[in-house]
Amino acid sequence: MKWILSVIGISLLSLLLMSSCGEETAVDEDVSTTGPEMRTISVIDSIGVELGDSNYVFASIEATGHTLDGNILVLDRPGCRIREFTPDGDFVRQFGRRGSGPGELANPHSMARLADGRIAVLDVNGAGLQTYLPDGEWEGVIQEVLYEPVLWLTEAEENCIVGTHNAFDFGDDGLIVTAVVAKWTIEEIEPVEVYWENSFVWDFQNITPLIEGSYFAQTWTSDREGYVFLAPRTSEEYLVTGYDPSGEPFVEITQDLRRVRKSDEEIADEAAFWNMRAENMGANGPFNYEPDPYRWMVHSMGIDGEGRLWIRRGTEETPTFDVFDMSGEMLFSVEIPTIGGHQGLLWQIDIDEHGILGYSLDPSQGYQKLYVMELD
Repeated sequence: MKWILSVIGISLLSLLLMSSCGEETAVDEDVSTTGPEMRTISVIDSIGVELGDSNYVFASIEATGHTLDGNILVLDRPGCRIREFTPDGDFVRQFGRRGSGPGELANPHSMARLADGRIAVLDVNGAGLQTYLPDGEWEGVIQEVLYEPVLWLTEAEENCIVGTHNAFDFGDDGLIVTAVVAKWTIEEIEPVEVYWENSFVWDFQNITPLIEGSYFAQTWTSDREGYVFLAPRTSEEYLVTGYDPSGEPFVEITQDLRRVRKSDEEIADEAAFWNMRAENMGANGPFNYEPDPYRWMVHSMGIDGEGRLWIRRGTEETPTFDVFDMSGEMLFSVEIPTIGGHQGLLWQIDIDEHGILGYSLDPSQGYQKLYVMELD
């Protein structure tokens, strides 16, 4: 049972592909949205080739980020390594390689650059949470991972990370799932701060509550000062709550956005994906997953080098962000006009203190490239 539960959490990015594809969408007209001036983001460089130097060939980009001095980091999950490039795209070094020995990786799922420059890597099927020194030298395993790891790491202050974790336990009413979004030091199993918690009884034959109540229930971002921003992934509301370094809420950000309905094809593809995955894992009968017919209001978030919070709207095909200061005042909106149509929903845009990086989860040219971007 625990193996099956763990597998569910390993490749959930595929759900984003399914839940973003469709030929038509319908927009509810009962809610209007206004905002300040719309600015744009431009692509200034790219890294990646289809064939040639293996240092520039990406099997599948899982995460991106920056080193302490601003070099670019790319986690290639099937390639089982992190590659470092200069801001101009020149290859510098790699962290890890495929294998089961010291410093090697089997299934790297997340990475985070710590405040002291070390690179923390979560290897789900390997040693666990391990760290590399800034020069690429393997430091060691910080925590062994059994069954359910802390997923989707973001960097915080000092040696802290923010992520989500699910705990499973059998009670009188059945299997109890307790999901949290919390902050951990990389050395400790117990969180130092819990921002969100949700416990519910899960019927193993119905995967809908597991997805909506745990794995994809929240999105978040954090910065080096210890601030954390959390938003429910829901089609009902655009709500972001900010927490100060002591864990106290200090700001709420809301907006009225039009709800965007998924197409029938999009909903059917999403349901079929989860039924197929249940069958592949040996389940008896379908899970009967019922997707939300509307798209999330908040897709993802990031904090830039000026301490501004970027909130990506989940309703827009063209990647679109609302940018706020720490007090919750909206400064401007941003879009990437060169990425449009349904392909825009398949782009991941990562924002941190050193810049903006983006890549397509389903590139039209058939291979992935990392794009370096800047605000116009």
